Amino acid sequence: MLDTIDRIAADYLKPAAIHAAEEGVFQQSLWEALGDVGLTTAMLPESAGGLALGLHEVCDMLSRCAYHAMPIPIAENALAIALVAASNPQWKGPLADTLIEAYSKEQHRLVLCASLQKEEQLAFRVAWASQAQALVLVDEQGTVSWCDRARQAWHVLAAKRNLAGEPREDIRIHAEHISTRSHAVGLHHRFEQMGALVRTAQMNGAMQRTLQLSIQYANERKQFGRAIGKFQAVQHMLAVLASHAAASQAAYQAALDAIALHGWGEHTPWSVAIAKARASEAAGLCADLAHQVHGAMGFTREHSLHRFTRRLYAWRDEFGNEAYWQSRVGAWTLELGAEALWDHLVRH
Repeated sequence: MLDTIDRIAADYLKPAAIHAAEEGVFQQSLWEALGDVGLTTAMLPESAGGLALGLHEVCDMLSRCAYHAMPIPIAENALAIALVAASNPQWKGPLADTLIEAYSKEQHRLVLCASLQKEEQLAFRVAWASQAQALVLVDEQGTVSWCDRARQAWHVLAAKRNLAGEPREDIRIHAEHISTRSHAVGLHHRFEQMGALVRTAQMNGAMQRTLQLSIQYANERKQFGRAIGKFQAVQHMLAVLASHAAASQAAYQAALDAIALHGWGEHTPWSVAIAKARASEAAGLCADLAHQVHGAMGFTREHSLHRFTRRLYAWRDEFGNEAYWQSRVGAWTLELGAEALWDHLVRH
């Protein structure tokens, strides 16, 4: 699948498409190409034409999409399906039936997700809300709802963008048009953790590409008669960049392993929190170092570096920045107490 994603990126991420995406044009052909190979439906059950994969099993594919800076909400689509799966175990329930029916009617349906403030019926910074055909919403009580655009279930209050230029829109939900609901205790926190895992996967993909571009530029750019990569100062910057990217990748892999072993049990949030905190911290450092290596060239519109560093700067804050997750780990540590901490560390 990773090779397939590489081929799709080569075919569809031409300069004209990249420029159009920067101007806010949704890349429908790219979305459909990913749908045709099953990436947008990989988490659906096999009976519905999917591969029955879990969120942690598609994260490497999401990371590869970020490696190419694909300007589409593939991660938010995966989160929406994961929310439905979490609230309808074994894909049994009204919300699961609604989602499966929607995809049976239209394979390339754009289903996204958002966190809902129930009292005000507001959702803030929703990715690509104006493009979505359906939204899966989760509120503070763990209620998951299905909203269909065809029923005019929401409208955009403010159209915004993050640092990467990705749409992040504030919307108001019309509660009378919500068609299906499910409930699961603690699902709001699960959504936050799943979002953190997905952003970690994406940041790792972008960091790997940033490192690759920096090494390539350092080997090609010549100054004083030799490649700048031969200078010790530049070598040091590349080494620090690579070490942060590797540390982030290791924490991310540990989180995936924890989910594979324990599911989304009580110990998994630790691994996800550590992975997101490490990735968010590394993202800013790697982006800064990459721009130092590239110099003024890295800031030009023509060079591709900014497509990845702007995403790193944006994603590091979404679903909690490093300070947020570090404080959560600290609070959980205090709750465990000194006697239980060591046992927790060696077992998990």
